[in-house]
Amino acid sequence: MSLPPGFLEELRARISVSQVVGRKVSWDMKKSNQSKGDMWAPCPFHQEKTASFHVDDRKGFYYCFGCHAKGDAISFVKETENVNFIEAVEILAKEAGLQMPQQDPLAKEKSSYRDELFKIMELSVRFYQRSLSSAKGERAREYIKSRQLTSKIIDDFELGFAANNRTDLFDYLSDKNIPEQHIIDTGMCLRPDDGGTVYDRFRDRIMYPIRDSRGRCIAFGGRAMSKNARAKYLNSPETKLFDKGRSLYNFSTARAALNSQSSLIVAEGYMDVIALSQANFKASVAPLGTAITKDQLTLIWRISPEPVIALDGDRAGIGAAYRLVDVALPLIETGKTIKFALMPEGYDPDDLIKERGRDAMQNFVDQSISLADLLWRRETDGFSFNNPEARADLDKRLDLALSNIRDRQLKYHYQQHFKDLKWDAFTKKSGKKSSAIQDNTSARTAVKGSFIANSDKKNFISLKEKVILAILVKYPNLIERNKEKLMAMEWIYKDHVLIVDEILNNGHLGHEEILENLQNKFGDKLIEKLLRQNHVQIIPCLGTKNDPEQAGLILSDEISKLEMQRGLDAELEEVVNSPAEELDETAFWRLGQATQVKQNLNKSEKDDVENFETAPNGVKFNKEEKSQFDALLEEISQDTFNKSKNSEN
Repeated sequence: MSLPPGFLEELRARISVSQVVGRKVSWDMKKSNQSKGDMWAPCPFHQEKTASFHVDDRKGFYYCFGCHAKGDAISFVKETENVNFIEAVEILAKEAGLQMPQQDPLAKEKSSYRDELFKIMELSVRFYQRSLSSAKGERAREYIKSRQLTSKIIDDFELGFAANNRTDLFDYLSDKNIPEQHIIDTGMCLRPDDGGTVYDRFRDRIMYPIRDSRGRCIAFGGRAMSKNARAKYLNSPETKLFDKGRSLYNFSTARAALNSQSSLIVAEGYMDVIALSQANFKASVAPLGTAITKDQLTLIWRISPEPVIALDGDRAGIGAAYRLVDVALPLIETGKTIKFALMPEGYDPDDLIKERGRDAMQNFVDQSISLADLLWRRETDGFSFNNPEARADLDKRLDLALSNIRDRQLKYHYQQHFKDLKWDAFTKKSGKKSSAIQDNTSARTAVKGSFIANSDKKNFISLKEKVILAILVKYPNLIERNKEKLMAMEWIYKDHVLIVDEILNNGHLGHEEILENLQNKFGDKLIEKLLRQNHVQIIPCLGTKNDPEQAGLILSDEISKLEMQRGLDAELEEVVNSPAEELDETAFWRLGQATQVKQNLNKSEKDDVENFETAPNGVKFNKEEKSQFDALLEEISQDTFNKSKNSEN
């Protein structure tokens, strides 16, 4: 099958080589420069320890300085997936959202047609530029002068003017023997519904050419000169060249300018981008009259992993920022997020630069807030939290927002961040402190040296997590009924996070199928280590005995005890990390209560150890092994084990 000219160019424009290669390699982040698309990794085609495999997103190629492997995204898929050229193209086209073309004998003709449309757009750019310089453009030139734009910036952005005449552009293009339908297909002119004379879409407007990632003009934006115009800004309609939701103003120039600018700035409109560029913020882009879309955000991340969204400081700008939060949350991942530079009320970047100068704009960029902090602002601004119901409602809204984050580790850190914010906002004590606590250096030392602080929490949690995972593998029927709790758990080990994700995704399968899937994905050694350790096998229902009822009880017990442990940790953290002046009797009373709970659990653990020197399944463990089981056995209730013994008798 032959592909139509232009298809591969479009495919390469939509995907980055680093995106494709990144699925097969681990980047050397010390050597790589992600913002420039300059990435290094150990070569996937030969064994090496050093990062000699280079990917250049701007050129669209990879090259290994060791084995000399080279190519583009298509050739990389061919080599790593063992597929032919067309199959590789199909894989990448599906990923990029492109429809594979069918065999078409008219492909060459279609390509020629697109080239004709591009030619019309370039002719339109030059026509509008000349119109701006003519007598017709005098009023437009005065307006541009009032916006304090230099001649250089006017030329750089190819600003033009569409006079207030019905057929100026159409007449100009027709005189060059361009078919009427081709002119209409570019969106530059329209045919009336009654079949009358074709007329220009843009009239009495300052014209802003919109170019694609390859620098080709694909559309225009036009600003009305008349205050009575129905629309202040008018964009080209969607055409065979222009997809508004997948395009950005100034994208090609901004990508090249990132070499000399630390952050990509995303503004609201054309004039904001132009003003930013004139102030030497050349790496600036803008959506095209609409809110930032998912596709536009993906396009932005191709050139900058942490762009700064600079929106107007009015109600509409803040609202747009809040809506963008919901667009971004399902897409963010480690090393890919957004920040927000919220302008002062009544200002956009253009106004700010004119009135306060470039340094003021730079300060707002430097002080931009994170996506997490803007989400917090959105959910707390204008609300009162002086009662438990209001705080519970806040928790629900935050949980709902965070449920959109796909990366479990990232979601966990967002949750921790909000815990800190809630502590700062609602939990910190104020007012007069007890004199007995004012000088509390010794008290703080006592807290840090307390039973809870010195417990081996990491090992304890690891043991618990392994037992939970082992139960889920052996008793898949327990997965669905505990799914919500399992998803809400804060797993501390990355391996455990990956394993539980796989288990949850395969909850409909049987024990043997789940086990096989885990072994295939993570390796026999890791899964064997998880399931065959003595502290797992000691539990009757995980040994030779099959007891779904007991397994369900132990699973619920383990999840609850982990939640309790994390609650105790939170109590400790709040006290230990509080400034000295904020510690009062209440804080230490809470710590005392937590300590008592922990000690009660410890007492239960000692009783359980005495009863289970030999496991019901026959597994023997010595004193050395016993020390490894303490953290586990303390958390399994006496009632659960009594039920287990009775069932065996």
